Order: sequence, then C-alpha cells, then structure tokens
Amino acid sequence: MTKSSNYFKQTRVQTCSHVLYKNGKAIAVAFPLDKAAKKASKLPETKSITQATYARKGNLHAGMPVKPLMPYHPNAHRSRLPTATVVMPYRNASSIVIGDRSSDYRRQFTSHNRITYPKHRLEDATTNGGILATKTKWTHRRMGD
Repeated sequence: MTKSSNYFKQTRVQTCSHVLYKNGKAIAVAFPLDKAAKKASKLPETKSITQATYARKGNLHAGMPVKPLMPYHPNAHRSRLPTATVVMPYRNASSIVIGDRSSDYRRQFTSHNRITYPKHRLEDATTNGGILATKTKWTHRRMGD
C-alpha cells in the first residue's frame, strides 16, 4: 500500500491526508489529530445558557466574607444587599384575632351555582338504577352542607 495512488498524486485534495485504493475502491484517510485539535474540540461551556440563567443561586450578598468568583454582571447575586430574614411588624399592628381560626368551613366561598350543579365524573357513569339512586341521594345530601 502506497501513500496515495498515482491518480491522486497530482491533485490538490485538502479534505484528507491521502487517498488509498482498497479492494478497488478509493478511500480517503483523514488528517491525524494533534493534541491542540483534541483540546479545541472540547467546548469550554459546560452549561447551556438556559441552565446558567435559571440555576438555583445560593444566598449570596455583598456582605459575605468569601464569595465565588464570576464574570461581572450588573445584577449578579453576589452584588446584592443581604435580604432581611425577620419581618418587622407594622407600628400599629394588632395582635387580636377575631373569630376561631381552628375551625375551617370548607364551603364558605362556594358559589350557589357550584352547589346546585355539581360536576359528575364520566368514568363513574352507569345505567344501574340502584347505583344511580344512591349517588343522587349522596349528591343531594352534600348540597345541604
């Protein structure tokens, strides 16, 4: 096997290092990859733009003694002031609670229309008269709650 066949020796082929004939077919042999080309094939970005934009940010603020290094960005989390963790009450805030908060009436904000015309599940549809009568009684009892 020679480096290139005679037919391809005078041609200017820039897409491969040489052309071989194997079993009567011309086969192009690629250029060898050097170390610089292998390093260049790996992209320096390990995260997509979306991942970097919507990633969970730590609780970074300007008063931290040690902050992670990152490129300058005017709205970076590391440049923000610390957020207050304790919410101070208003000056005239009252501590008196009117009503019993332990009891919860779940149908307090249910409209008359929703009570009168309940949604029936189609997967429970049946033609059995006894089952229909029981479900109708149950639905009518719930309307009075």
